[in-house]
Amino acid sequence: MSRFVSWSDVFGNDAPVEVEIGPGRGEMLLAYAAASPAVNFFAIERSAGRAAAIDAKATALGLRNVRVLAGDARCIVAHAIADGSVRAYHVYFPDPWPKRRHHHRRLAHGALAEHLARTLAPDGVLHVASDLPELVDELARRLVRAGLVRDPGATAAVDRPTTSFERRYAIAGTCYARFTAEAKEGRGSGARL
Repeated sequence: MSRFVSWSDVFGNDAPVEVEIGPGRGEMLLAYAAASPAVNFFAIERSAGRAAAIDAKATALGLRNVRVLAGDARCIVAHAIADGSVRAYHVYFPDPWPKRRHHHRRLAHGALAEHLARTLAPDGVLHVASDLPELVDELARRLVRAGLVRDPGATAAVDRPTTSFERRYAIAGTCYARFTAEAKEGRGSGARL
């Protein structure tokens, strides 16, 4: 018996799964889910209140391909998500935890990068965006050490939805990075966004 969740049990189908870590108000998650009904979207939100609000919005919109779980993404990815089972990860505008004494709470700390690499499908992609380039660079260093490959020419899709946070705070622009599993012979990135 596996200790990991079965996506088919969570969603009731075998469609590919994309995971958003820290969806905030769910603007991007809900937009992606509405535009791609044949893809399942799983969100991990630290705030139980925000998770419940996103779930309510998804229900009101009739989005059957959305599930939201409140909790610590580092713990959930490490202990609940099976190897190679996620087609894409989306990490947009993670909390910067600006005070030095809170830096240990940043997503880049701990073993999250290794678990993201372990759970990403062989043709999967991981997207990271922030208004703070140093946060993207910090996470990028860990992701590369974990075996993912950074696409040096990656730019965010032109039609990518934006969040109210991004529109409000990314005045100087958004720093974007895309990662794929380490290239193997005969295997492409499979990136769709």
